[in-house]
Amino acid sequence: MDLLKSIEVFLEVCKWKSFSQAADQLNLVPSAVSRQINELEKYLNVRLLYRTTRSVSLTDDGRRYLRKMEEITQSAQELENLSNNDNTVKDHIRVTAPPILSPALLNKVIDSFLVQYPDISFSITLVNREINLVEEGYDLALRVGRLDDSNLVARNIGRFPLSVVASPTYLDTHSMPKHPKELTRHNCIINTLTQSPRRWLFRESKREYSVKIDGRYDANDDAILQKMACANLGIVYLPRYVVDEKIYSGELVSILEDYIPEPFPISLVYPSRHYLSKAKRLLIDFFKDNAESLTMPDKGAKPR
Repeated sequence: MDLLKSIEVFLEVCKWKSFSQAADQLNLVPSAVSRQINELEKYLNVRLLYRTTRSVSLTDDGRRYLRKMEEITQSAQELENLSNNDNTVKDHIRVTAPPILSPALLNKVIDSFLVQYPDISFSITLVNREINLVEEGYDLALRVGRLDDSNLVARNIGRFPLSVVASPTYLDTHSMPKHPKELTRHNCIINTLTQSPRRWLFRESKREYSVKIDGRYDANDDAILQKMACANLGIVYLPRYVVDEKIYSGELVSILEDYIPEPFPISLVYPSRHYLSKAKRLLIDFFKDNAESLTMPDKGAKPR
């Protein structure tokens, strides 16, 4: 029996909660996966998994052994890498992030990382919900905003300022809103990348509140939303980095600045610092060392 191989198979089954999906990932037939799990349970003299025709779940013993096996796998990976240069570390990392965190920003870090570590590969999923990393098999998540209390480890790697903008022509035609509540009288361009597209967050006297807005246009792409605003179609709420150049050129005007919330934190979260492969530790450190790539300025340049 190859104990390390059986542990690898067990961890893959736990990740996907499926023998067939684990088999696909490991390039094995499902019967081989089942045999490896049976041999591992026989070797340990415990039942690790409950199996039905529709689902796979951990037993209490399985949960306890899962942590130890992750630790064993990590130690084995570290031993394997002892004789290697960091640049030859091999791994595949699954990362999730919200769509509002532009792929262009992620690429600033990930492209540089992949150049330095060419044997590490990625799967990146942009999704507008909070993924359960353990249950859904992700290694790391980038999150924007204040985090709920959880068992996840979190590292702050940047800030995410926002701006409300419109074109001078639109404001001349429809008047400049002096307070967020006046937005209800305006055509607001809807950013469907956000979790609550028709509610815009503001801050007044240290209190945060949302204003319900509406409009004739919506899109799920920052560049399109910016162009709509430049085309005098309405007011839009966007990440500051998307509109800074247009504010500088005078094509857009930043409004309601006194009511914009403090920049949201950008956090990198992961299940546990104790069971990380060397590649994942390298990526976490790389994000931290290159945090400025994800840190947007609090205020853009003033219009000319």
